[in-house]
Amino acid sequence: MTLGKDTFNLNKSEFNQKLSRIITNFRASSKLVGEPRDFILRCCRLTEKWSKLANDSDVEVYLRNVDTAGGRKVKMISLERGTTKQPVPKAKLTDSLYPVKKIATTATIEEKHLNAVKAAMRHAIKHQLKEFRSRCEPTTICYLTGLKLRPGSKADVDHIGMPFSEIADKFLQSQNLRYTDITLKGPPTAKVFTDTLLWVKWIDFHAENAKFALVCSSANRSKGSDGYSVDPALIGSFQSEDPEILALDF
Repeated sequence: MTLGKDTFNLNKSEFNQKLSRIITNFRASSKLVGEPRDFILRCCRLTEKWSKLANDSDVEVYLRNVDTAGGRKVKMISLERGTTKQPVPKAKLTDSLYPVKKIATTATIEEKHLNAVKAAMRHAIKHQLKEFRSRCEPTTICYLTGLKLRPGSKADVDHIGMPFSEIADKFLQSQNLRYTDITLKGPPTAKVFTDTLLWVKWIDFHAENAKFALVCSSANRSKGSDGYSVDPALIGSFQSEDPEILALDF
């Protein structure tokens, strides 16, 4: 809920329409009285920018042609007291009462890099999953549901025992690395490790530790990573740990 909705029980579109009618129905230099005046003052009292003047008992509400930066004159609301005139642009008043909901982007640069490295690691072992699938019998039992998978059924090759993310983490631990230590190269959809030897080691490590099963695609999506999550310390940091090194990320 927004401040405007809570106060006036109007959604943003309805509020905009009501405000537009007031501005349209009165000529420039008109002094607003009655319900239109009360509505505008009530709106302004709810804002940080115009509340002080709107709460003054001597304030009046006018419609004025105001010069804009583009050289045009725009009819807008004006709060006035003596020689003080404070324009109230319709769009800014609306935004104050109906602020745009901002989507939180909480992923740090390290977390984004972690996801990129994991995607590259999945790409590296894709052939192992294909080889396992090719060896499966035409009719196989889903490891997760116990249902028979017939030819043409939607099925995935799933990691059993240890999920993929845990195998990837154990590989980094075996190499005494963190995700921020790994650099990538190549096109966006086919990234590889810059360190070719490390890339080969990962492929071999996965082949030695991964166990597969053919499962229903829907069951696999629901299962996810079985609640496994990466140890935050394993993610690493791009910030220098040496206080003598000057950070240049400004």
